[in-house]
Amino acid sequence: MSEPIRVLGYHGTSRSKANSILTNGFKVSDNDYDWLGKGVYFFQDAPIRAMQWATQQHPQQPAVIRALIRLDNCIDLLDIKWFPPLKIVYNSFREQYRLTNRPLPQQNPQHSKAHRLDCEFFNYTTEMLHRRGQDVEVIRAVFVEGEHIFPNSAIFDLAHVQIAVTNTDLIEECHLLEIDLLETEGII
Repeated sequence: MSEPIRVLGYHGTSRSKANSILTNGFKVSDNDYDWLGKGVYFFQDAPIRAMQWATQQHPQQPAVIRALIRLDNCIDLLDIKWFPPLKIVYNSFREQYRLTNRPLPQQNPQHSKAHRLDCEFFNYTTEMLHRRGQDVEVIRAVFVEGEHIFPNSAIFDLAHVQIAVTNTDLIEECHLLEIDLLETEGII
């Protein structure tokens, strides 16, 4: 049996929330706009991006928690094997909405917190897999945002890998990154 993959994740938040997390543990977010569905969200290998996000959300006291994350029972969208089955699940998801005469949730690409269709789809997917005996505890995907780094480039300046963890037991070795340390090492 192979050893599970472990990655470094960075969770941007406020200083007071970071202290609470380090004392009491993470709480799984259940917002209707969280693009990968329910989970604790991390920027993989991206402390600067986590600090940018924390500073935007909590300008007075931004903080970043670094954690080692085990990718057990992971829908890993960095691996193309997931896309054919997800397309099949989407057809079932869409049919459920049609049968109940409900419109699909709407995305709003102009607003970074409006990923309602993605959120509902991934929550539906994890629930469907759970009913079939396959628990999903982590979802990992590339998130493309920001500006092209030059005209017609396929690279965006805020693109990153994001991880949503639903089983907080997979979050290991958490500690607060000190802003001063990030500054002195030239990270921010």
